[in-house]
Amino acid sequence: MHSILSLFLALFLVLLLGNSLPVIADDKATDEEMNAKIGRMGESIVVDPETFKFSPAESMLWMDDHLKNISSPSRLYYEFEKKGSYEDGFEDSVFLEIIHVNDDGTKNTSLEFFTEERNQVIPNADLLRNLKGNPILGIYLQGDVYEMDRMTKGNWRYFHQRIKLALTDDHATIEPVNIDYDGKTLSGEKITITPYVSDPRRSQFEEFADKRYEFTLSKDIPGTLYQIKTVVPDHAHPTNGPLIEETLTLKEVKSSS
Repeated sequence: MHSILSLFLALFLVLLLGNSLPVIADDKATDEEMNAKIGRMGESIVVDPETFKFSPAESMLWMDDHLKNISSPSRLYYEFEKKGSYEDGFEDSVFLEIIHVNDDGTKNTSLEFFTEERNQVIPNADLLRNLKGNPILGIYLQGDVYEMDRMTKGNWRYFHQRIKLALTDDHATIEPVNIDYDGKTLSGEKITITPYVSDPRRSQFEEFADKRYEFTLSKDIPGTLYQIKTVVPDHAHPTNGPLIEETLTLKEVKSSS
């Protein structure tokens, strides 16, 4: 994943973090990135979460209080795996630390997304204040569109917009699932999107056009986010398995109080 996250990360995180989102920038931030605002399909508006009608998938990912089910300082460990025939894969770790539970129920957190040379540079990652949503969602998706940019020689902003469109009512599917976690079978929901399958420009990146995104959530799991999975199928050689498959899965939660 891209090693520097720019201000445009706010397009995925501003709803997640609310007014607590710090100014995020790097030396290469453009005017477009500096002026970016949350909206649907990239329109430059700031939405009011009290009046704007979000789709069920958008609400589940960006509006729900994912951290509500954590009542004391804790450390969430996620395991990442990338594999497939397209390029070399790797395994790494993601750690979300719940540092403090505030009086209003929000959380102060720190986030380590990958380790050592793969560690993602996230502004203020050592203290993200007043969170309700799980910040791993936004960080992962921003890295994902940078990867699409790299592999297709396209434009990450375009892929970003396609993901936002795919999360609207007519495009995302939500289904109940059972999750095996910590020796228990828990109820959850899986959101599935295929942002590029009907893309009018898919011929420009045909190899990746059927990429599938899955988000598995459960209110019974600390942090709500159980797994993110993306799959790029290899239609030319289906017996070889996918071109690319990535999974980010919650493995362990430990009390740090």
